[in-house]
Amino acid sequence: PLQSIDEQANAAETRMKWQAHRDAVSRIDRWRVTGKIAVKAGDKGGHATLRWNKSAQSQKIELYGPLGGGRVEIEATATGAALKDTRGAALSGKSVAKLIEQRLGWPLPFDQLPDWLRGLPASEQAKIQWDEQGRISRMDDQGWQVSYPSYQDIDFQLADDSGDPVNTTLSMPRMIELNALPGTLKVYDKKGEYLGENFFIRLIVKSWQ
Repeated sequence: PLQSIDEQANAAETRMKWQAHRDAVSRIDRWRVTGKIAVKAGDKGGHATLRWNKSAQSQKIELYGPLGGGRVEIEATATGAALKDTRGAALSGKSVAKLIEQRLGWPLPFDQLPDWLRGLPASEQAKIQWDEQGRISRMDDQGWQVSYPSYQDIDFQLADDSGDPVNTTLSMPRMIELNALPGTLKVYDKKGEYLGENFFIRLIVKSWQ
């Protein structure tokens, strides 16, 4: 659609803000996040407390609560992932997401979530809408509609171009809502009952470190 000169200027200004925000947030490659995660498919659903520790080379994801059927712990590196739970189950594989689906039955997209958690697209093909601050408000990315109802200011210590630590405040997602795009998923419960194609996930981030 044609835009007025003001609209073009605003779009260019938003894009510049987005590029600066993206470049800063992309430098965060390690974190300790706690939060809550909830899922719903058909008339079934669940929720869990999330702890997610990530370093540059590895990550550890812990889910506590009904969604996880107790406590589920996943450790992953670039070469693979291993899952164990309080019931003594132990699984291994290449993908965190596949292990979680195998153990819990829910298709949680943890392979893309390191990007979505930071408010970044997971692919170059993502279709994005930005807010006036240059942050993503909504996007379609890899079979999911990803929405960001709210952000929060978080203080980080990041290295500058010369490697010196600099205190920086960045706007990070506080709530992330994921809806599977039509035709991308068929969701079944652990007993094999078909729950439909609609699958919703809400992630609330309580703390960043």
